[in-house]
Parts: sequence; structure tokens; C-alpha cells
Amino acid sequence: MIDLHAGSRFFAAEVTSLLNRTVTQGIRLTAVIARRQTTTTVHVGKGIGPQDLSVKPIPLTIGNKPAAGHLFIGYILKADPEENYLTVDKSQYGLYLDDGLENMLVHWDYEREPANSYGMAHVQVNGRCEHFDQLTEMARAAGRTCPERSLREFHFPVGGRRFRPSLEDVVEFLAVEGLAEMRPN
Repeated sequence: MIDLHAGSRFFAAEVTSLLNRTVTQGIRLTAVIARRQTTTTVHVGKGIGPQDLSVKPIPLTIGNKPAAGHLFIGYILKADPEENYLTVDKSQYGLYLDDGLENMLVHWDYEREPANSYGMAHVQVNGRCEHFDQLTEMARAAGRTCPERSLREFHFPVGGRRFRPSLEDVVEFLAVEGLAEMRPN
């Protein structure tokens, strides 16, 4: 049977290490075990505690330079059915302009058992696209049920449980696109 305390501390330390070796400096993610009536989950994020599971933003900066944006990173973990391993039940990664997390640029989500019709793993992009607006207008004109909404409100599937977005994907995106200062190697 898995030791939730040791497993969750190890997971939080590994994610913290990945971030501090690549796009941040001195941040620390913590893990909190939350026991409900029938379920036990582990929440992982920056700045969370037993009384407040609200995840705080992570500035994208190395050293004393101004942040080039902010990351939101949150996980909810559960023991697998055999209770041998921790498994990701939900993960969220977001890139935001501000530390108030009000100006979202892109958001990667995964939910093992979503309570809606969106794919388990999907990406949302904030922005405007004239061609996308035209496509949705054409769909409505053809009698389809596509509601009028912004690009940000569309959930683009990225492959389901086996291909869920990972934090490594987000860090690679930031590096390849030159959006954050990276440590060497």
C-alpha cells in the first residue's frame, strides 16, 4: 500500500526541482493530503496549505529579472485502484501575464473523469482569430449547435489519458518559443 505522505512529498519535490532547474528560481511546491468522507486526494501546488488549497502563481524568472509571465501549476493526485502508486487525477497548467491570474494566455487541462463533455486532456488559447470566428458563424448558419463564443472558450483535445499534457511539455513550449529565460541544458 502506498505511503501518501512520502509519495506526495516526493512528487512535489520532483516538480519543484524540474521548475528550478529550468524556468524559475527558489520556488517550492507543496503537497497537502485532503481526506473527505469516501476519498483521499493529494493536492500539489505553490502556496497551498491544509486550510487553503488555493494555488499561487509562479513567476517566470531566473534571478532578479522581472517575471516574463506567470505559471499556474496544480495537481490533484489519488492512489491507483490497487493503492500501490499515486496517479494524476487532475492537472492544470496555465500561462498568464499577471500574478493575479486574470490575463490567461494558454491553459492545459487534464481530468481523468471529467464532469463535462470536453476531452480528458485539452488546451485552451486566449486570443482572437478572424478565421475561427468565420468558421463558427458558418457552422451556425448551417444549423449546427455551435454557440457564439470566444476562442478562449473552446477546448482543443490533445489525446486523452495516455497523452495528457505534462509539465515538461509546458517547459519545452516556453523554451522553444523563447517565452522564458532558460537555464543551460
